[in-house]
Amino acid sequence: MRLLRYRIGEESSTRIGLATADGVARLDGLEAGGEPITTIGEAVAAALTDPAALAQAPVGHAWDDITFAVPIDPGARMLCAGANYHKKYPLGGNVQAPAQPVYFNKPPGTLVAHGDNLVRPSVSIQFDYEVELAVIIGRAGRHIDIADALDHVGGYSVLNDGSVRDWQRHSVAAGKNFFRSGSMGPWITTADEIADPAALEVICRVNGKERQRAGVSEMIFSVAEIIAYISRVMPLEPGDVIATGSPEGTGGSHEPPRWLVAGDEITFEVPGIGVLRNRVIDE
Repeated sequence: MRLLRYRIGEESSTRIGLATADGVARLDGLEAGGEPITTIGEAVAAALTDPAALAQAPVGHAWDDITFAVPIDPGARMLCAGANYHKKYPLGGNVQAPAQPVYFNKPPGTLVAHGDNLVRPSVSIQFDYEVELAVIIGRAGRHIDIADALDHVGGYSVLNDGSVRDWQRHSVAAGKNFFRSGSMGPWITTADEIADPAALEVICRVNGKERQRAGVSEMIFSVAEIIAYISRVMPLEPGDVIATGSPEGTGGSHEPPRWLVAGDEITFEVPGIGVLRNRVIDE
């Protein structure tokens, strides 16, 4: 299943849907597991516990009638693992692999949806891209064992952890959290469709030319290890999103650097999950 948030026409409010070949079936208000769905986190949880209820939702909107929204609930926690591939950039030099996941947060407002514009900030020209696998929690848990961690995954999506590199030298939080600098989407592909996340690839193309490609198996810490680690920091809840890190090939790793500029068209892809497309504009 592919779950999404979307808008119809000029509506400001968002809806929750199920992608089908014929269009989008509306899920918000649908009863699953004895309760009506009101958030996409609840829809992801229902995909684990009552997928039959979701599958019965009738198609209500044609694809041409919808606009994608970021497929996470407003205010949802975005929990990120940085430095999770072996690479020299952006840290530089002979970088040693971290002994544990490098954890940081992204607040609401940093992400745009599939088809929306990424905003290059006026205070920097060092605007960079980072394709990542995003993991969406579907089952709550605390102190989760690595062996059980994937049982808590409700789905996966495609993430661009947009970075402003000179400000990242100020702090990770500064460089990673510029307004509308990253993106996620187009939807959440439910976990039942992904037998092994380690078999996936992450790919980024700028103006049609490949810049990044790596296997999820190349991550320093696996999806299960990251989930287990963060669950020791806090209880994980349905709808939480975990970003798992980005491989070499970002713009700043090139000589000379290939920073993003207005007009650039970028695709972020995880085959089997989806393709996220965005265009860059200046602030």
